[in-house]
Amino acid sequence: MGPQKHDVVDYYDEKRIMCGLVLDFEDGRLRILSEQGKETKLSLGRVLIAEKDPAFPLSAGRDIQVERLREISRLREEIKSGIDLSELWEVVGLETEAINIHDLADLFFGNKKDFNSSAALLRAISEDRLYFKIRPEIIEVTRSDRVEQALLQRERERVKRTFLADCAAFLSRVGSREQVSAEEAPEGLIALLEEAALYGKDWTTFKRAKEMFAHPGVPVGLDPFRILLRLGLWSEDENIRLRAEKVPVEFPPEAEAEALTCASKPLPNSGEDLTGERAIAIDSESTRDVDDAISVSYEGPDVLLGIHITDVAHFVDHASPLDAVIRERATTIYLPDLTVPMIPPALSECAASLAVGQVRPAISVIVRFNTANEIKDYRIVRSLIRVAERLSYEAADERIADVASTEARMFAIASHLRSERVAAGAVIFRDPELSVHIAEDGSIEVSLRDRETPSQVLVSEMMILANSLFARFLKEHDVPAIFRSQPPPAERIDPGEVFDPVMSYRCRRAMARGDIGLDPAPHSTLALDCYTTATSPLRRYPDLLVQRQLKAFFETGRPLLTRDELEKILVEISYPLERAVVLERERERYFLLKFLSRQKDRTFEAVVLNRFPKFYLVHLYEFGTSAALVAS
Repeated sequence: MGPQKHDVVDYYDEKRIMCGLVLDFEDGRLRILSEQGKETKLSLGRVLIAEKDPAFPLSAGRDIQVERLREISRLREEIKSGIDLSELWEVVGLETEAINIHDLADLFFGNKKDFNSSAALLRAISEDRLYFKIRPEIIEVTRSDRVEQALLQRERERVKRTFLADCAAFLSRVGSREQVSAEEAPEGLIALLEEAALYGKDWTTFKRAKEMFAHPGVPVGLDPFRILLRLGLWSEDENIRLRAEKVPVEFPPEAEAEALTCASKPLPNSGEDLTGERAIAIDSESTRDVDDAISVSYEGPDVLLGIHITDVAHFVDHASPLDAVIRERATTIYLPDLTVPMIPPALSECAASLAVGQVRPAISVIVRFNTANEIKDYRIVRSLIRVAERLSYEAADERIADVASTEARMFAIASHLRSERVAAGAVIFRDPELSVHIAEDGSIEVSLRDRETPSQVLVSEMMILANSLFARFLKEHDVPAIFRSQPPPAERIDPGEVFDPVMSYRCRRAMARGDIGLDPAPHSTLALDCYTTATSPLRRYPDLLVQRQLKAFFETGRPLLTRDELEKILVEISYPLERAVVLERERERYFLLKFLSRQKDRTFEAVVLNRFPKFYLVHLYEFGTSAALVAS
């Protein structure tokens, strides 16, 4: 039965429950006096419950009636506050799926039930609809599985609210410049800040961080990066891209331990003993992982040139746990402020590095030249070598200047090899190489290195020779390997004998993109029929793979890996190889721009390389790099 005249009703007033007295019916609606002292019309659908109040002062004045309505509402709220719906649900939920509100009140209140009990219970259910749902004429009892799910969700939301409030309080302290440490941060906050900071300028798209910084009390203007900076967890020059890419900087303890074990491996029993050859290593003074050396000896009028590459495959077995770690990295990453090695230093800088005076296993290419510096023949052997001396590029240049020196003889061979390649169509780019380095005191050191010094040409040509002969051998013996190739350019290019930034830019634009794959093919820039890289096995995983294929073929007459196996590995390492190029380029540019930002009062000489609708591409002579110059 619906509400009657002079019933006291609980009804919905927007989201609140109000109390009122039914005065009359008009056009199918109730005219009521509300606890606020106003008369209003009410649809039956908004009524929650209607009951007679035995003590209601129907004959009294309006003020007394309103006061009674307010008293009833207060009593019902007071009773509601003492209702434990979860306890009631534990009893009812086992017995039924639906129940009348008055029966439910009987169960909960027992002989203490009064006029306000059912209404107070409905108020409680309306406020917390987890355990019971209000339906027309009935109360639906929620199933146990739904209650469990809802409780879990409620707990998650409670934990989230608490976490956000704790984080907001902590961030407020940081924003006020109060002395706080990262250890005081709520658990999980630092990880969340780091994750948000990796979004860069778009960190506000990270929902959890956006909610946290929008929380009341958090100072305006803060952002995740600035917080991490103030806490001393990140530096002003934090490498965001390195973190975002999750590049493993440190080696796992197990990999370090395995590297130490591998470093203690005895020298191989087989291999040609070339320790009597006077091998020299030429590299920059800062290099710690030396993987190549050169030697010269004489046999009658012929010169025997040896190019020796450290045998990393001797130390690291294919598919070993350490190899998996190395493969994941795929290459050493050289940044101005950090070097991320591919192989743990116990091997790359010690046992497998060609240290002066130490006997090391190697793969050697022995090339025989006649007096005209022409190749007569070559052989590739497993060997043992001992580097007699290590030279910097500058020291090597001084030796080359002495026409009677061994280094001068090496350079003569290198020059002849280069001239032959150029005659065959090789393109020599003479662009200086930009070097950006962060000194120990944090200062940015920017310099240009001439890649056309005699020592640079010597080392470059020796490595090109070794790699081309490795490729020829692999191709002739049908050994699966990773090859480098490049289609011919779109047009004939010639950068010239002297560096010209405009000509170099035009030539590079005409060049086709190089390729890395499993099929030997011509390399147009080098003017070689086939080419691979195996001269940097300490720094590049593809080189280590090629070395393993060669070594296995020498030892067993067959390759270690099939073409399909190599192809799968190549797919796996392609991304980390590409990623390293981007990381190196972006980091170098970051520090260069930071360096230039401190040179605002200077002018720099530049030449326009190309004109675009909104900017000019220019070459900065002092830094050997290009930059976009916005047209004003």
